[in-house]
Amino acid sequence: MATEKGDKEITADVAKFELRAQTLDPNAPELYSRVMWRNWFPVGVAMLTLAACGYDQSMSWDIPLLSAFTTDITAKNAVSLATFDSLTNYSGMMAAVFMPFAYDWKGRKFGFMIGNIIAFIGSAISVFGTLDVSASNVTAMYYTGRFIAVLGISLSAGCSWMYASEIAHPAHRAFFGGLFGICWSVGNLINNIIIFGMTYMEYSSWQWRIPTLMQAVFSLVCIVLIPFIPESPRTLMSKGKTDEAEKVVREWVGCNVGSDKFVRDQMEELRIKFENAPKNETILETYNMKPLWATANAQRRVFFFILTNAILNLFNVGATGGVFVTLIYDDVGLGQDRQKTAISLANTVFGIICGYVASTYLDTFGRRKMYLLAYGISFFLGFITAGALEGYRDSGGVKGYSYVWVAMIFVGTLYSSPMGPVKLLFESELLAYSYRAKGKALNDFTGKPSSVILTYIQSAVYTAIDTRSYWVAQGYIALFFVLHWFIMPETKNRTLEEVDEIFDHPSPFYTEWFNRKSGETNYVKYSLDLLKAKDEEAS
Repeated sequence: MATEKGDKEITADVAKFELRAQTLDPNAPELYSRVMWRNWFPVGVAMLTLAACGYDQSMSWDIPLLSAFTTDITAKNAVSLATFDSLTNYSGMMAAVFMPFAYDWKGRKFGFMIGNIIAFIGSAISVFGTLDVSASNVTAMYYTGRFIAVLGISLSAGCSWMYASEIAHPAHRAFFGGLFGICWSVGNLINNIIIFGMTYMEYSSWQWRIPTLMQAVFSLVCIVLIPFIPESPRTLMSKGKTDEAEKVVREWVGCNVGSDKFVRDQMEELRIKFENAPKNETILETYNMKPLWATANAQRRVFFFILTNAILNLFNVGATGGVFVTLIYDDVGLGQDRQKTAISLANTVFGIICGYVASTYLDTFGRRKMYLLAYGISFFLGFITAGALEGYRDSGGVKGYSYVWVAMIFVGTLYSSPMGPVKLLFESELLAYSYRAKGKALNDFTGKPSSVILTYIQSAVYTAIDTRSYWVAQGYIALFFVLHWFIMPETKNRTLEEVDEIFDHPSPFYTEWFNRKSGETNYVKYSLDLLKAKDEEAS
């Protein structure tokens, strides 16, 4: 065959399609085999960072369930809770300013490390900086520490999936993306368990200090482990360190069992992509935003990425829960701290199960179909539960009303379970390496202010119509279904570099629609057929 005649006779196209064919090659390392520790270890450290992010987000929603917190830190009303929750968005917007520098200048590991160090310092301030201050200053000190902690968590978590997607074996990237979504839920679960445990503790400020202190533990573990993981091969290629990148591809991506052909094909693809890529050798170069709109391909990819994330941000308006869940529980007759935290704990476990199922089928079922299926099922179930809530509201059945409202929260979890995995996959698949950090920074910087506004809108919606806000949630689920039907392309079964092919077409969605209508959805079969044709032509 032509591909066996030597490296010089392997064209860029052949190498590209060979690598695609190998993406799902049965000879790739088994996911749970012993040699895969070289993939699991660096990806696992990144997962721990995202678990810390999930823990932090869950804590911002669950810690107001504790009476000690609403007594010492923030008032128990919609506006005060919205202000507390918006700290995450303010800090995330600040983190976006530093993302291009932190991720591109020295590499992904640098972004990891600096983010975790900042998070550790912020958590320590929130816990210990509030011990020796007057009661009137406790809130200010806690908010200051939390702002710093979330700044660090946003930096490290934003880098985590970029790094993991670039170090993971192509055959297992989608599954790891699913696990990342689950890790966010695992962070939730750890927080739920701790918050639930705090309800058995004697009333004191340590009821909210201990959960806050756990943030520092996550960061400390990451700080210890990060020096032992390799740098991203794409970062090394962008710095011109080809030999080091090839070593990482062989030893960590291929787990030292990948064939020479696998390494050669992947390196060939990387050389093509990074031949003229910016090196980001100075801080100013990391802030050069021109790659975001330099080509039509880049413009389409950035547009789809930001639009998809904007749709997800809208979910904040209709979400049945979030930081306002403590008010909802009170209104439906579930006012005890232990009741509220137990429901939150069960909901998180349910989310982990749903997330694992979604991650298992992300490559076989596809990102697009997974999203649309979740929307469809959740809208159907949500409509039924919303109708039941109206019936119990009119009949005055308080107990039944409480039960159905809890069911509505679980429906929301079912709806959002594939969001985490697909959103993470899109961060690496919709943005090319040369502007991946810049695109995420632009998205976060523009998206966080809108999230703040939407949070206050949500508080106004809840104040005006209280628990009837579930009808708003149903409306947004229907809107999301329609929008994703028309704007969401399919990126499964492709290496990160091969996603270019989708966006080389002026209408990426319609290209994918044509492929589905013509029956050409098996990209691996398509690649092998193309290789066969090239071999026959060469012979």
